[in-house]
Amino acid sequence: MNETNVVAPLYSGANLARLRRRAYPALAATIVLIWFFYFALNHRWELFSDNWPMSLTMLFGSFIGSSTPQGSAAVGFPVLTKLLQIPAADSRTFGLMVQSVGMTLASVLILARSIRILPKVILWTTLGSALGIILGTYFFTIPDPYPRILFTLGITTFGVALFISRWGLKWTPRHALPGWGVGYLLLFILVGVVGGFLTAQTGSGANIVTFVVLTLAFGIDEKIGTPTSVIIMALNSLVGFFLHGVVSHDIGIVWNYWLVTVPIVAFGAPLGAYVVSRVSRDVLIMFVLFLISIEMITTLLLIPFSSSMVTVIAFVLGGCALSFFAMLCYRQKWLALRPSTTD
Repeated sequence: MNETNVVAPLYSGANLARLRRRAYPALAATIVLIWFFYFALNHRWELFSDNWPMSLTMLFGSFIGSSTPQGSAAVGFPVLTKLLQIPAADSRTFGLMVQSVGMTLASVLILARSIRILPKVILWTTLGSALGIILGTYFFTIPDPYPRILFTLGITTFGVALFISRWGLKWTPRHALPGWGVGYLLLFILVGVVGGFLTAQTGSGANIVTFVVLTLAFGIDEKIGTPTSVIIMALNSLVGFFLHGVVSHDIGIVWNYWLVTVPIVAFGAPLGAYVVSRVSRDVLIMFVLFLISIEMITTLLLIPFSSSMVTVIAFVLGGCALSFFAMLCYRQKWLALRPSTTD
């Protein structure tokens, strides 16, 4: 029998599609089995009695994180720092570790189901964010409670801009960027550096900044921007996990927090990625705005504000407002003249 007649069907479109569909369940099952045998052989089940709040938090956080551009850390970070009184540094590291499992599996599901993404944006933003994470981890750190406040302010002003963008302006969402050149390459590297720096402080940032730029400046459909940001956050989380676990060795007690969430995020995050591909654009936006509202209200209620913090808040709000206004103006005045092409 001719060898090519045997080999060729293995690489047919139908077989490749079947392999893609099996990629997520195979990887998820492998991770959960390894986790189960580790717990069983080392008798670590008592960790659940001590750390069940982490499991409960990520039961919701993993689903929300991959179904919105906010990331699992956007749920875990405020809950751990505000309600459980866990230090911001540990909460950040926990978010990165959780997302390294959940967001990675969600990314596998996104790729396996051929959900539309922007590959070039992912590539260059991730390269920039790796630099930003290194800078934010080892050279420029923000003292607590400023990471919590800056995070809340950033997503709150983004929520206002997103509301205006969707319902205040008449705009048909784009499915691709209007061409690609050196300018866009440098832009998304810069976006990555800024987002990576924020990720180093709170465990989430590169995904949100990228989503902001894609939707506000370029008018990209939120259902494309969200899976794109999920993959970016997965790659960022792997970088952050590596730095803290292998380079710095500063994870400590967070290992126990992470261990009781692994099987939960292994299924919760991909479920969120699947759901977002099925819901309407407006449902996704309203859900994001609802989460942002909760984050803003809890910050106002639970964090005491000093005069210096009020000054920082005013500065950040002004900067965010100006940048969002500039992006919306760019989209309205200049982007409308350029046709969409591939990303």
